[in-house]
Amino acid sequence: MSENISSRVGRLSITVLVDNVSHREDLRSEAAFSAWLETERGVLLFDVAETAEAVIDNARALNIDLAAANAIAISHGHHDHTGGLAGVLAAAPNATLYVHPATSAPKWHGRRRRNIGMSEENVASLAGREVIHVEKPMTTPQGLILSGSIPGPESPAERGFDAEVDGERGPDRFVDEMFVLADTATGVVLITGCCHRGLVNTLNHAKTISGGKPIATVLGGLHMARLTDAEMDATIAALQSAGTETLIAGHCTGDNAVAYLVEHASFRVETFHAGFTRTW
Repeated sequence: MSENISSRVGRLSITVLVDNVSHREDLRSEAAFSAWLETERGVLLFDVAETAEAVIDNARALNIDLAAANAIAISHGHHDHTGGLAGVLAAAPNATLYVHPATSAPKWHGRRRRNIGMSEENVASLAGREVIHVEKPMTTPQGLILSGSIPGPESPAERGFDAEVDGERGPDRFVDEMFVLADTATGVVLITGCCHRGLVNTLNHAKTISGGKPIATVLGGLHMARLTDAEMDATIAALQSAGTETLIAGHCTGDNAVAYLVEHASFRVETFHAGFTRTW
């Protein structure tokens, strides 16, 4: 992959609209993720949580106008990141939608074949919209980089997940998963939805896209709850090698993983919640 970040955004502001945790009575929480990313060039909404009501109600409480979104990007096709799509698209009628072509493929979790993919309503909501398929790194008009598919070996965070590939059910290799990169005045910021491809693969891809620049900040769901100590240590080493100064974890990361990171990592470790905001 040869594409590097082509332009620097002067400022990036992130507001987490929906997370598993809320510290305010007027903000809804659900086991899901949605984040409002604002640069001087416009707004990109990254993921749309499990319900449109959570996104819409929390945006209203935070004085955020969803109709101002220029773009919506989906990190991967699980229901806790796509569930609110139909309602959010209605609330943001001018937003361009960025997804991988495999995002809407059926997906399951566990031995009981629990359906965790996009609903029929949400798949139908794509009709008539401006949809841009993202398979390789690309720059959005907001100056943000969408990673496209993340290369690398199988990740521990893929365990137990299936998807339909070529009409058959098999292990999900998360070809539809992507993250967001922003090259800010204070360093490169990486935002991830669930990180099923694993932080090691994710960081390697981010460094390639950024032309080797340090990945100063990582924010998102990291899906690390079931990692072994050895896998956690390898992840910490990858973060340190990438030049990460601050990791801000939430959603699917896992309290035990956060505690391990705090104890063993040399970089700063924080957590986010619904209503969390940070500007670079």
